[in-house]
Amino acid sequence: MLFAILLAMLWVVGAPARFFAPAMLGIGALALFMATTNSERLERLTNFVDPFKDYHDAGWQPAHGLYALSTGGWFGQGIGGSNQKWGDLPEAHTDFIFAVLGEELGLVGTLLVVGLFFTIAYAGLRIAMRTSDPFVRYMAFGIVVWLLGQMIINVGMVLAVLPVIGIPLPLVSYGGSAPVPSLVALGLLIGFARREPEAARALAARKRNRSAGLSAGR
Repeated sequence: MLFAILLAMLWVVGAPARFFAPAMLGIGALALFMATTNSERLERLTNFVDPFKDYHDAGWQPAHGLYALSTGGWFGQGIGGSNQKWGDLPEAHTDFIFAVLGEELGLVGTLLVVGLFFTIAYAGLRIAMRTSDPFVRYMAFGIVVWLLGQMIINVGMVLAVLPVIGIPLPLVSYGGSAPVPSLVALGLLIGFARREPEAARALAARKRNRSAGLSAGR
């Protein structure tokens, strides 16, 4: 995730395109080496495509995540109606909370959650494209890559299209200190949005109208 943010920030500041291919190849080779030299990592990489191949060991968690999603159907079993979270699905409140959402809220609910993340991404990109302040542009773009990238990785884990690597779903997964940086990031985006030229004019006009209304009331 940190590597994705680093590449995105290098791209937005205008790093040469020829830099990215060697960097990605080098990091990819390093990641592959680290994965193949550890039995647990290798097991996760080789089993995520077909979790039922090793159902009682490495495939247990992703397999039960798929069970939860398939049980939910279109509209889910209702809030609190998940069965997989009561023991069969490991880390149901953190890494695999999306599977519980799918079982309780169905496909419609999961698409709504994903849509809300893309709404945040759209708002962040709009701020980054409209501002003239380089700091605001880089910060907004980095926050979008962070939250959206982490969401994509987490959902990919639950759908068994990416290996299970223990990345939680931002703003949704249970956590003690983990939600704090996400909430700080959203607070920064809101602060940046208030300083956007159109938003600043609208807020100033609203403040003037409110002041005029109070004066008239007196």
